[in-house]
Amino acid sequence: MTYHFGAKAWAQTTNGIMRRRDRITMLRQLAGTQLGEIARKFRLNKGPAAVDIDLSDIMVPDSATSKAAEDKVSETLNRSLNLHSHRTYYWGMILARSKGLRPDPELLYVSALLHDLGLAETELPKAKSCCFAVNGARLADLFLQEQNWDVSRRTCVFDAISMHLNLDIPASRFGAEAHLLSLGAHLDVTGRNLHLLSRTTVHSVLSQFPRENFTADIVETISAEHHPHSRAGLLGNLGFKKLALANPMDK
Repeated sequence: MTYHFGAKAWAQTTNGIMRRRDRITMLRQLAGTQLGEIARKFRLNKGPAAVDIDLSDIMVPDSATSKAAEDKVSETLNRSLNLHSHRTYYWGMILARSKGLRPDPELLYVSALLHDLGLAETELPKAKSCCFAVNGARLADLFLQEQNWDVSRRTCVFDAISMHLNLDIPASRFGAEAHLLSLGAHLDVTGRNLHLLSRTTVHSVLSQFPRENFTADIVETISAEHHPHSRAGLLGNLGFKKLALANPMDK
């Protein structure tokens, strides 16, 4: 059986603890990301024009499950992670415009809201033995079972949440929702791809969902004890704190 790095089958087999070939894959993704940033800074790859869109132009799903997910994160996550989860959705939807993608809004919204359940105060200690993204995907799946979602949609959310720490998730292979969830989360944490958004667009999101003390909070959370061979553990050892503290949104 083929296990896609970060996806459900891989997560259920490994608990999110990377094997040697997984660590090599993660390091390759990191190297590719860094090379892309170098190319952009030296204008070797100008990329698309910055997206200029108002927050009110972005659809917010109002299904029963979407409302239940909003209640779930309000009850489970602290304010900092709650706001981060909402911003992640908007960043993802805005980047979808830049990349010409048309995600399922409900799938992306629910995935974004629930993607950090594994960082809840009661769940974080489990990160010592299980990747928090994998634990979060399992918690999200249990929640969606209670919402009577079918297996295919639950699997889309599981994959998106479990994979969101990956640095390269091709939409053509894993779906627009997984691709955009990862991009949205990484943009909010490190500022990656911020250049694809206009200043007015960024302001529109931050005025409704302020960052407050998010950077300090997420640095503290990821600096907690994670299994050294989890993706969070590896990123922490490779300088995640420095990247988060250098996020241009905080300047």
